[in-house]
Amino acid sequence: MSVLYSDDDGFFISHQMFISKLYDTILSKTQNGVYLYEHFFHINNPFVRDKHQVETSAETNIVKRKRKRPPFEEDEISKKIRTFISNLKSRTDIFTIAPKILDNNICARHASIKFYENTSALKTFYGQNPNPNLHTANGYVFPPKCQFYCDNVFNMKNLGDEKYDMILLDPPWTNKYIKRKKKIKRDEGYTMMDDQDLAQLPINQFLTSNGLVCVWCTNSQNHIDSLKSVLFPIWNVKYVACWYWIKVTEYGEFVCNFAPGTGKQPYERILFGRKIDCDTKINNPEENKFIASIPSSVHSHKPPLSEILIPYLPPRPKCLELFARYLLPNWTSYGLEALKFQHKFLYENSDLENCNHKSNIKCNENII
Repeated sequence: MSVLYSDDDGFFISHQMFISKLYDTILSKTQNGVYLYEHFFHINNPFVRDKHQVETSAETNIVKRKRKRPPFEEDEISKKIRTFISNLKSRTDIFTIAPKILDNNICARHASIKFYENTSALKTFYGQNPNPNLHTANGYVFPPKCQFYCDNVFNMKNLGDEKYDMILLDPPWTNKYIKRKKKIKRDEGYTMMDDQDLAQLPINQFLTSNGLVCVWCTNSQNHIDSLKSVLFPIWNVKYVACWYWIKVTEYGEFVCNFAPGTGKQPYERILFGRKIDCDTKINNPEENKFIASIPSSVHSHKPPLSEILIPYLPPRPKCLELFARYLLPNWTSYGLEALKFQHKFLYENSDLENCNHKSNIKCNENII
């Protein structure tokens, strides 16, 4: 449903296509209309700040003088990533080949602003859709056979005696960028967790004996080391692999340049751990595989991994996502924002209806 290309090195997936197919039966698109969710993925240029953002940051005295970084020396992973994307461009017709639009992703950024303006803090809310069809209720849309707990993950006792074949986590890692956002009261600022907090999560308690743990991780070496040497052992899992999510534009460009040291990279990592006492012959994820996709303009909006992880799980697995922000069919989702992307207005015809980058129709800057 979302995998557009795969080979031994990795995958190209479309988050937008996944959503379009999953919610097709309820979308109220007109011939020229586009629903709001689709606009998040109209990323036609690498990410840069526009003039307004720079001025706003300067007014709040948040921006520091940019320090001179050492020259970037390409490592083995960055070389392999470049080769993977180059091969995608030469072997597929995934990327747009029409003349490039230079509008600094105005449509996607405006859609993100509208999203934050119309989604407020969520109340504690538990529920499920046990049916094989989509269901709408109370202004939300629920995919088939999903279960959710819109609640703090430290209340995981609500799961009872359930055991899961896979637990996926997207922790709110400590992050300097987010600290700056919180200072200027931007909506994408969130409460961060340190390693001690994450260590308290009873992951081992809810894993089957052959369970797989997948963790979205930043490129901070401290976070990577902590996950491998501290959190995984506490959760009774052993490290098996690291994958890379590569973020590209509609034209196949990296969303930002590769950077030296702790600089921002055009990729994020997913670290995998398998239960220590695993006694099955089920395959483990291979080391250094790549997932490429056009990212969302909404901060930390991760692509779905449910399809590409099938080979590493038993038939009809039970899967749990912690710190979830949207629901998946046949999954249990747990987190304070588990329904964040389930608001019905995201799947209805929006007032951004003239945006169609692949047809070279530019967004109007006054659309919102």
